Amino acid sequence: MNKDIIIIAAKKSFIALKNPYQSVIKVFPEALNHFEKENANYHYIGVKNKKHIPHSLLDKLTKNEDYLLHTLDAYSLGGRAVDISLKNPISGKPMTGSSSGTAINVLVGINDLGIGTDGGGSVLAPAMSVNLFGFISNLIEEEHVKQFVNRSTDNISFTVSIGYITRTFQEMQRALTATFSELQLPVKNAKRLSIFTLDEQNSTSELATALKSESVTSLSHPVIYGPRNPLITFLKAHLTSCDFLISEEGPVDYHGFGDTVIGHMGKQTHEQQVLAKKGLIRVVNMANASAIVVPKKEFATGYVLICESTTEKIQLMLSFAEKIALPPDELITHYFTNFDHYFPEEFI
Repeated sequence: MNKDIIIIAAKKSFIALKNPYQSVIKVFPEALNHFEKENANYHYIGVKNKKHIPHSLLDKLTKNEDYLLHTLDAYSLGGRAVDISLKNPISGKPMTGSSSGTAINVLVGINDLGIGTDGGGSVLAPAMSVNLFGFISNLIEEEHVKQFVNRSTDNISFTVSIGYITRTFQEMQRALTATFSELQLPVKNAKRLSIFTLDEQNSTSELATALKSESVTSLSHPVIYGPRNPLITFLKAHLTSCDFLISEEGPVDYHGFGDTVIGHMGKQTHEQQVLAKKGLIRVVNMANASAIVVPKKEFATGYVLICESTTEKIQLMLSFAEKIALPPDELITHYFTNFDHYFPEEFI
């Protein structure tokens, strides 16, 4: 029994029970009992409190990689793209939705892995808004989610995808290999990758370096912060011809308010919606594709890597994502995961 690991796990539950950001619906502190086992080193899961996520997925993660259910997470009303009930802990602005609580609970260290649902950006956008890794694929529990057909606030029919949110790429890799038995990571790839990028996006030095040894094609494209339908058509037309596509997006919901509920109410509100800088992350699921968000150093910004939903292309996409993945920001991690900030010594 490792006492340090038990203490860390207990502190996570204490913070969850205090619920400082109103992001937790229910806590399962009894998960701590599992740590009594010899050499136990479990990782905590938070789940968006929606029926779209089946218990079979939790069973798979628990069996394959020693994950434990720790919290049920809050989310925005009606799947709204901005959650007016919760605040982004970093910026203080309304939190990006709809898997808002799930992203917050990963950011502050309550959970190691967050599981959400994504119809039009509801996992990828919240992850990017707080500089976390986000992944979605319609291959996760594919048969289960097929029964849930929804309609977006801008009247587009879709079936949700399940997605993951983590602080580190290593945790994302751990969760995905536990989910897909056929996923082999890291990939030993000898061929040059065929990667599409978007015209007029200036790659950072880190991305430019990673792209040097690959076959890169820059594409003209619809305005990525414009209407969804042309973007869905764009992805469906091009993803078949590449290993994956890269878009650089954000800062999400920092300079604007990326939400159709208010965004359709005239020119000024539409301009605010565009300024929220949510681009292709809004249509990955609607194009029946898979994607990973890799956060950049700058606040609420990231690379969006998008591919067809095949195991082979997902593997190649993840192998490249690892090359450009940064460790968590030290200041942000220390500030938000510090137990003493939530339970300070008081004057008594």
